[in-house]
Amino acid sequence: MRSFVGILIIILFVACVRNTSVQVSGRVETGDSVVYFQVNDSMYKFRLDDKHYFSGKIELEKGTYARFHPYWVQVFLTPGEDLEISLNNVRNMPNSLQFKGTLSAINNYLKEQQYRFVAIYDASLLQLEEKDFVDRMRGNINTSIVLLEAKNLGEEFTRLERERIRYRVAEQAMHYMRGRLATDVEYKPGEIFDQFVSEFDVNNEEMLSFDSYQRFVLNYMYYKGQNLSMRRLVDYILSHVSSVKVRDYLLSEVVYGYFQENGLRDSDYLLAVCWNEVSDTSKLVKVKRLVDQWRRLSPGVTAPSVSLQNDKGEALYLKDLKGEFLYICAWAPGYGEMKPDIQEKWKEFAGEYKDKNIRFVTFCMGPSQSLAQVEDLPGEHFVVNNIHAFSSRYMVSLMPRYMLIDPEGRIVDVNAPKPSGSAKLLLRSVGL
Repeated sequence: MRSFVGILIIILFVACVRNTSVQVSGRVETGDSVVYFQVNDSMYKFRLDDKHYFSGKIELEKGTYARFHPYWVQVFLTPGEDLEISLNNVRNMPNSLQFKGTLSAINNYLKEQQYRFVAIYDASLLQLEEKDFVDRMRGNINTSIVLLEAKNLGEEFTRLERERIRYRVAEQAMHYMRGRLATDVEYKPGEIFDQFVSEFDVNNEEMLSFDSYQRFVLNYMYYKGQNLSMRRLVDYILSHVSSVKVRDYLLSEVVYGYFQENGLRDSDYLLAVCWNEVSDTSKLVKVKRLVDQWRRLSPGVTAPSVSLQNDKGEALYLKDLKGEFLYICAWAPGYGEMKPDIQEKWKEFAGEYKDKNIRFVTFCMGPSQSLAQVEDLPGEHFVVNNIHAFSSRYMVSLMPRYMLIDPEGRIVDVNAPKPSGSAKLLLRSVGL
């Protein structure tokens, strides 16, 4: 009798123990050998067998959105449930991607929404006046929520999905603002727009793993701080964002983005804020890695090697140009060109220093035929042979990019000012 009672207790205990993992499996016939699930900041790797199957478990505390990589598919996972995925044609994802298992209804809904959202995310929205745009966005939110609730996909998922719908629209609103600013120099966001985007909570930790929320909250901060210096923008985040996790994300992204484009100029305060305020070590590591890369490009360090080709097709290296200061413009055809106003400034600038110990050179990040775009400019013009290596070594993310190298091949400034009064001050500081 005692043994029977003991067994019964064990059975009841096991039944009461909460399942903390989700079973994932499937068949992926795309030529890949590995698939991944990205859950928050963690990546779970599953290797495909010789018949293209994978299977395994992911530990979860609660239901959450995730990404199925390398296909960037949004999925929803819940502990105690299972999801089976099949995919055999990445060029026809809507029809090729299939879900089975207890989570199939939710994930089929997400698949439908992904392609529906792409359909409504069109450039014609930029033609709308603010009031009409906001009315359209409110209508999209209401329609999407009605469709969601009609699916009866469970209370917890429905609650999260309502928020996700709202932040997808919020992201779209920020895209509208940036698009209007890019196409209409007289446009300024008005009260209707500001009131609409301010309705969305910037402290929603639960949505932080969702990429649309991340993009919205980051762009919202840039919007609110559009007339602020970077230091004041950081202070604005500290004073207006109470969630530690969201603040960690925003501070690390804002500081990282600033360093990526500007190097370590005026970095002391931003670094101090990062080290003192950001508690997520993974985000600190990301910033530190970038800082270390920039420090390898500090003034006085020998400039990294660059493989070049001149307009005659002859190969040479950056070190072959030693002997004079080099004022370099790295540019790219199509998206990082030296526009007409910059070309005029370049001509004036080079003319002022034609008798000085300095050479004006351009590095083209494109095919040799593109040199025709700068052939009338004073100076020497080269094609960069290994664009990826150059961009990586010199931390080039935006172009045109200007650099100053001394006669011994040492760095003076790898993020120098464009031809302007500031550039003249830089040259004066080295005796030119």
